[in-house]
Amino acid sequence: MSPATVSGLWIYPVKSCRGVAVKEMQIGPTGPMHDREWMIVDQDNNFLTLRNVAELSQIKTALQGPFLHLYLGNNKILIDTRIESEQIETVTVWKDSFLVGVATKDINEALSDFLCKTVKLVRYQKQSFRDLGAAGTAAVKQVKFADSRPVLLTSEDSLKELNTHLNAQGLAPIHIERFRSNIIISGLPAYAEDKFEKIKAGEITLQNPRLCTRCVVITQDVENGKVTSKNILKILANTHQVEGSKVTFGLNLTPQNLGTIRLNDKVQIL
Repeated sequence: MSPATVSGLWIYPVKSCRGVAVKEMQIGPTGPMHDREWMIVDQDNNFLTLRNVAELSQIKTALQGPFLHLYLGNNKILIDTRIESEQIETVTVWKDSFLVGVATKDINEALSDFLCKTVKLVRYQKQSFRDLGAAGTAAVKQVKFADSRPVLLTSEDSLKELNTHLNAQGLAPIHIERFRSNIIISGLPAYAEDKFEKIKAGEITLQNPRLCTRCVVITQDVENGKVTSKNILKILANTHQVEGSKVTFGLNLTPQNLGTIRLNDKVQIL
Protein backbone atom coordinates (compact mmCIF):
# COMPACT_ATOMS: atom_id res chain seq x y z
CA MET A 1 0.00 0.00 0.00
CA SER A 2 1.33 3.42 -0.96
CA PRO A 3 1.96 5.85 1.94
CA ALA A 4 0.83 8.77 -0.24
CA THR A 5 -2.22 10.89 0.50
CA VAL A 6 -4.04 13.78 -1.12
CA SER A 7 -2.71 16.87 0.66
CA GLY A 8 -4.27 19.57 -1.51
CA LEU A 9 -7.10 20.12 -3.99
CA TRP A 10 -7.44 23.19 -6.20
CA ILE A 11 -9.96 24.44 -8.74
CA TYR A 12 -9.06 27.19 -11.22
CA PRO A 13 -12.46 28.40 -12.51
CA VAL A 14 -10.97 30.88 -15.00
CA LYS A 15 -7.88 29.78 -16.91
CA SER A 16 -4.77 31.61 -15.67
CA CYS A 17 -6.63 33.52 -12.94
CA ARG A 18 -6.32 32.78 -9.21
CA GLY A 19 -7.51 29.43 -7.92
CA VAL A 20 -9.68 28.14 -5.10
CA ALA A 21 -8.54 25.56 -2.54
CA VAL A 22 -11.30 23.01 -1.88
CA LYS A 23 -11.84 20.12 0.55
CA GLU A 24 -13.35 17.83 -2.07
CA MET A 25 -13.41 17.72 -5.84
CA GLN A 26 -16.21 16.37 -7.99
CA ILE A 27 -15.05 14.68 -11.19
CA GLY A 28 -17.48 14.90 -14.09
CA PRO A 29 -17.37 14.07 -17.84
CA THR A 30 -14.97 16.99 -18.49
CA GLY A 31 -12.82 16.55 -15.38
CA PRO A 32 -12.96 18.53 -12.11
CA MET A 33 -16.22 20.45 -11.84
CA HIS A 34 -15.83 24.14 -12.77
CA ASP A 35 -12.06 23.81 -13.30
CA ARG A 36 -10.87 25.90 -16.28
CA GLU A 37 -14.54 26.22 -17.26
CA TRP A 38 -14.10 29.90 -18.14
CA MET A 39 -11.33 31.57 -20.10
CA ILE A 40 -10.37 35.07 -21.22
CA VAL A 41 -9.72 35.56 -24.93
CA ASP A 42 -8.45 38.45 -27.03
CA GLN A 43 -10.41 40.25 -29.74
CA ASP A 44 -9.49 37.47 -32.20
CA ASN A 45 -10.81 34.78 -29.82
CA ASN A 46 -7.35 33.39 -29.08
CA PHE A 47 -6.79 32.29 -25.50
CA LEU A 48 -4.82 34.44 -23.07
CA THR A 49 -2.66 33.06 -20.28
CA LEU A 50 -0.21 34.23 -17.63
CA ARG A 51 2.53 33.61 -20.16
CA ASN A 52 1.55 36.74 -22.08
CA VAL A 53 -0.79 38.64 -19.72
CA ALA A 54 0.72 38.61 -16.22
CA GLU A 55 -2.14 40.76 -14.90
CA LEU A 56 -4.46 37.74 -15.03
CA SER A 57 -2.89 36.70 -11.71
CA GLN A 58 -4.56 39.71 -10.10
CA ILE A 59 -8.06 38.39 -10.86
CA LYS A 60 -9.21 36.42 -7.83
CA THR A 61 -12.02 33.87 -8.01
CA ALA A 62 -14.44 32.21 -5.63
CA LEU A 63 -17.23 29.66 -5.97
CA GLN A 64 -20.08 30.23 -3.55
CA GLY A 65 -23.23 28.21 -4.09
CA PRO A 66 -24.28 28.56 -7.73
CA PHE A 67 -22.24 31.72 -8.26
CA LEU A 68 -18.76 32.40 -9.60
CA HIS A 69 -17.20 35.54 -8.13
CA LEU A 70 -14.50 37.44 -10.01
CA TYR A 71 -12.62 40.11 -8.07
CA LEU A 72 -11.12 42.88 -10.20
CA GLY A 73 -9.36 45.06 -7.67
CA ASN A 74 -12.16 46.76 -5.72
CA ASN A 75 -14.83 45.61 -8.19
CA LYS A 76 -16.61 42.28 -8.23
CA ILE A 77 -18.39 40.38 -11.02
CA LEU A 78 -21.03 37.84 -10.07
CA ILE A 79 -21.83 35.05 -12.56
CA ASP A 80 -24.68 32.57 -12.16
CA THR A 81 -23.19 29.20 -13.16
CA ARG A 82 -26.68 27.80 -13.78
CA ILE A 83 -27.25 30.08 -16.78
CA GLU A 84 -25.30 29.35 -19.95
CA SER A 85 -24.48 32.05 -22.51
CA GLU A 86 -26.73 32.52 -25.52
CA GLN A 87 -24.01 34.06 -27.69
CA ILE A 88 -21.92 31.29 -29.25
CA GLU A 89 -18.54 31.77 -30.93
CA THR A 90 -15.48 29.72 -31.87
CA VAL A 91 -12.28 30.09 -29.86
CA THR A 92 -8.82 28.61 -30.26
CA VAL A 93 -6.75 26.94 -27.54
CA TRP A 94 -3.39 25.82 -28.90
CA LYS A 95 -4.35 23.79 -32.00
CA ASP A 96 -7.97 23.21 -30.98
CA SER A 97 -10.89 25.33 -32.19
CA PHE A 98 -14.37 24.75 -30.76
CA LEU A 99 -17.61 26.46 -29.77
CA VAL A 100 -18.06 28.32 -26.49
CA GLY A 101 -20.50 30.68 -24.82
CA VAL A 102 -19.59 34.38 -24.60
CA ALA A 103 -20.27 36.50 -21.52
CA THR A 104 -22.41 39.63 -21.59
CA LYS A 105 -21.16 43.01 -22.78
CA ASP A 106 -20.92 44.50 -19.29
CA ILE A 107 -18.75 41.64 -18.02
CA ASN A 108 -16.44 41.87 -21.03
CA GLU A 109 -16.13 45.63 -20.70
CA ALA A 110 -15.25 45.33 -17.00
CA LEU A 111 -12.54 42.78 -17.77
CA SER A 112 -11.23 44.87 -20.67
CA ASP A 113 -10.98 47.94 -18.45
CA PHE A 114 -9.15 45.98 -15.74
CA LEU A 115 -6.65 44.41 -18.15
CA CYS A 116 -6.32 47.54 -20.35
CA LYS A 117 -7.00 45.55 -23.52
CA THR A 118 -10.05 44.32 -25.41
CA VAL A 119 -10.98 40.89 -24.09
CA LYS A 120 -13.97 38.59 -23.63
CA LEU A 121 -14.88 35.99 -21.04
CA VAL A 122 -15.98 32.69 -22.57
CA ARG A 123 -17.38 29.51 -21.07
CA TYR A 124 -17.17 25.82 -21.90
CA GLN A 125 -20.82 24.77 -22.08
CA LYS A 126 -23.25 22.38 -23.77
CA GLN A 127 -22.29 23.46 -27.29
CA SER A 128 -18.59 22.89 -26.57
CA PHE A 129 -16.61 19.77 -27.37
CA ARG A 130 -12.83 19.67 -27.19
CA ASP A 131 -11.90 16.10 -27.99
CA LEU A 132 -9.26 14.35 -25.87
CA GLY A 133 -8.80 11.71 -28.56
CA ALA A 134 -6.50 8.89 -27.47
CA ALA A 135 -5.91 10.63 -24.13
CA GLY A 136 -9.59 10.20 -23.23
CA THR A 137 -11.33 7.42 -21.33
CA ALA A 138 -14.80 5.91 -21.47
CA ALA A 139 -15.99 8.33 -18.78
CA VAL A 140 -14.03 11.46 -19.76
CA LYS A 141 -13.69 12.07 -23.51
CA GLN A 142 -13.23 15.83 -23.50
CA VAL A 143 -11.24 18.54 -21.76
CA LYS A 144 -12.24 22.14 -21.14
CA PHE A 145 -9.65 24.94 -21.27
CA ALA A 146 -6.75 23.12 -19.57
CA ASP A 147 -3.55 22.92 -21.61
CA SER A 148 -3.50 19.13 -21.73
CA ARG A 149 -5.43 16.47 -19.79
CA PRO A 150 -8.33 17.37 -17.45
CA VAL A 151 -6.32 16.79 -14.23
CA LEU A 152 -2.90 18.10 -13.23
CA LEU A 153 -1.15 16.37 -10.32
CA THR A 154 1.93 17.55 -8.43
CA SER A 155 3.82 16.37 -5.36
CA GLU A 156 4.77 18.28 -2.22
CA ASP A 157 7.84 16.06 -1.94
CA SER A 158 9.00 17.07 -5.41
CA LEU A 159 8.50 20.74 -4.57
CA LYS A 160 10.50 20.29 -1.35
CA GLU A 161 13.34 18.87 -3.43
CA LEU A 162 13.19 21.79 -5.85
CA ASN A 163 13.09 24.32 -3.03
CA THR A 164 16.21 22.74 -1.53
CA HIS A 165 18.06 23.49 -4.76
CA LEU A 166 16.60 27.01 -4.97
CA ASN A 167 17.76 27.68 -1.41
CA ALA A 168 21.26 26.47 -2.27
CA GLN A 169 21.34 29.13 -5.00
CA GLY A 170 20.16 31.86 -2.64
CA LEU A 171 16.57 31.93 -3.94
CA ALA A 172 13.43 31.99 -1.82
CA PRO A 173 11.25 28.85 -1.79
CA ILE A 174 8.23 28.86 -4.10
CA HIS A 175 4.67 27.81 -3.29
CA ILE A 176 2.89 24.87 -4.91
CA GLU A 177 0.23 27.27 -6.25
CA ARG A 178 2.70 28.41 -8.91
CA PHE A 179 2.26 25.02 -10.57
CA ARG A 180 -1.54 25.42 -10.80
CA SER A 181 -2.28 21.75 -10.09
CA ASN A 182 -5.64 20.22 -9.22
CA ILE A 183 -4.38 17.38 -7.02
CA ILE A 184 -1.40 17.66 -4.69
CA ILE A 185 -0.02 14.51 -3.09
CA SER A 186 2.55 13.88 -0.37
CA GLY A 187 4.33 10.88 1.12
CA LEU A 188 6.40 9.59 -1.81
CA PRO A 189 10.00 10.15 -2.95
CA ALA A 190 10.60 13.31 -4.97
CA TYR A 191 9.52 12.95 -8.60
CA ALA A 192 8.06 9.48 -8.09
CA GLU A 193 5.02 10.77 -9.99
CA ASP A 194 7.07 10.90 -13.20
CA LYS A 195 6.78 7.11 -13.42
CA PHE A 196 3.06 6.79 -12.68
CA GLU A 197 1.06 4.87 -15.30
CA LYS A 198 -2.18 4.70 -13.34
CA ILE A 199 -3.12 5.81 -9.84
CA LYS A 200 -6.20 5.93 -7.65
CA ALA A 201 -6.99 8.92 -5.45
CA GLY A 202 -10.06 8.37 -3.31
CA GLU A 203 -12.81 7.12 -5.63
CA ILE A 204 -11.06 8.22 -8.81
CA THR A 205 -8.66 6.25 -10.98
CA LEU A 206 -6.42 8.43 -13.16
CA GLN A 207 -4.58 7.23 -16.25
CA ASN A 208 -3.07 8.22 -19.63
CA PRO A 209 -0.22 10.22 -18.04
CA ARG A 210 1.72 12.97 -19.72
CA LEU A 211 4.55 14.88 -18.05
CA CYS A 212 3.64 18.55 -17.60
CA THR A 213 5.99 20.84 -19.48
CA ARG A 214 6.81 24.00 -17.57
CA CYS A 215 7.25 27.60 -18.73
CA VAL A 216 7.69 31.11 -17.34
CA VAL A 217 4.54 30.79 -15.18
CA ILE A 218 6.43 28.98 -12.38
CA THR A 219 8.77 31.97 -12.13
CA GLN A 220 5.90 34.41 -11.56
CA ASP A 221 4.63 35.64 -8.21
CA VAL A 222 1.08 34.31 -7.78
CA GLU A 223 -0.17 37.65 -6.41
CA ASN A 224 1.00 40.02 -9.13
CA GLY A 225 2.37 37.94 -12.00
CA LYS A 226 5.84 39.50 -11.82
CA VAL A 227 8.84 37.24 -12.46
CA THR A 228 10.75 36.71 -9.21
CA SER A 229 13.73 34.94 -10.79
CA LYS A 230 14.31 33.58 -14.27
CA ASN A 231 16.76 31.09 -12.73
CA ILE A 232 13.94 28.97 -11.29
CA LEU A 233 13.35 27.24 -14.64
CA LYS A 234 17.08 26.77 -15.16
CA ILE A 235 17.55 25.21 -11.71
CA LEU A 236 14.58 22.88 -12.27
CA ALA A 237 16.05 21.82 -15.61
CA ASN A 238 19.47 21.18 -14.07
CA THR A 239 18.24 19.20 -11.06
CA HIS A 240 15.31 17.21 -12.47
CA GLN A 241 16.48 14.87 -15.17
CA VAL A 242 13.82 13.53 -17.53
CA GLU A 243 13.93 12.24 -21.05
CA GLY A 244 14.18 14.89 -23.74
CA SER A 245 15.04 18.57 -23.47
CA LYS A 246 11.79 19.94 -22.01
CA VAL A 247 11.53 21.10 -18.40
CA THR A 248 8.74 19.23 -16.57
CA PHE A 249 7.13 19.18 -13.15
CA GLY A 250 4.00 17.21 -12.37
CA LEU A 251 1.74 14.95 -14.39
CA ASN A 252 -1.31 15.48 -16.58
CA LEU A 253 -3.90 12.70 -16.28
CA THR A 254 -7.39 11.71 -17.42
CA PRO A 255 -9.99 10.31 -14.97
CA GLN A 256 -11.12 6.78 -15.73
CA ASN A 257 -14.36 7.19 -13.78
CA LEU A 258 -16.63 9.80 -12.19
CA GLY A 259 -16.87 10.48 -8.48
CA THR A 260 -15.22 12.47 -5.68
CA ILE A 261 -11.70 13.08 -4.41
CA ARG A 262 -11.30 14.41 -0.87
CA LEU A 263 -8.47 15.83 1.18
CA ASN A 264 -6.50 13.10 3.00
CA ASP A 265 -7.74 10.37 0.63
CA LYS A 266 -5.24 7.57 0.16
CA VAL A 267 -3.31 7.46 -3.12
CA GLN A 268 -2.66 4.03 -4.60
CA ILE A 269 -0.11 3.40 -7.35
CA LEU A 270 -1.71 0.89 -9.73
